[in-house]
Amino acid sequence: MRRTTGWLLLLLLVTLWGCSNTVLVPVPPRMELKEYGTLGVAEFSSNYTPAVNARAMRELQARIHAAQPGTRLVELGSREVLLATVGSRQLDPEALKKIGAKYGVDAIFLGEITYSEPKTNININSTSKLEGSARTDVRGDISARLVETRTGAAVWSSSAWGTRQVGRVDVSGYQGVSTTVRNSDVRDDMVQTLVLHLTEDFRPSTVRQKVK
Repeated sequence: MRRTTGWLLLLLLVTLWGCSNTVLVPVPPRMELKEYGTLGVAEFSSNYTPAVNARAMRELQARIHAAQPGTRLVELGSREVLLATVGSRQLDPEALKKIGAKYGVDAIFLGEITYSEPKTNININSTSKLEGSARTDVRGDISARLVETRTGAAVWSSSAWGTRQVGRVDVSGYQGVSTTVRNSDVRDDMVQTLVLHLTEDFRPSTVRQKVK
């Protein structure tokens, strides 16, 4: 026991010595937005409700402002309304130029969210003991890009995905059957996490380096 304690103490001292000879160095975000001037943010499009589309837009704005305070953002509403205001049917380069001129934005964030149908996975632990479980999940895929209004060129794009549990059933020969069902809207719940992962390129970070 004493020998084990000694090795643990030595390992701790070595670790502390290593940390004391390193410093945290700030790393700028991979994508600096200030050089693109005023940015527009359109509501996301999805295979779900307009409420989710609007929430994703607001969440994107919040994440950008938290990562890069002072970024100028203009809400542009849904794509359908946005296109109608400039008399266009699709977001082609001509429509982007009109939007840029009308709203005074130099680039626009455009995003999509796609949710899967609920999928159930069954896991049988033991047939003799009648033990197993069934879990139902929904997957969400999110993507976005930043497009210049002057040229129509995409200067940034990213994607992410996540899952949320809808319900679960556990069967045990000793404890019987237990059921868990999520009361909230899993697709709406997923938006915050999806946008968090999507906007990783905008956040500064740190890296530990040895002191020379």
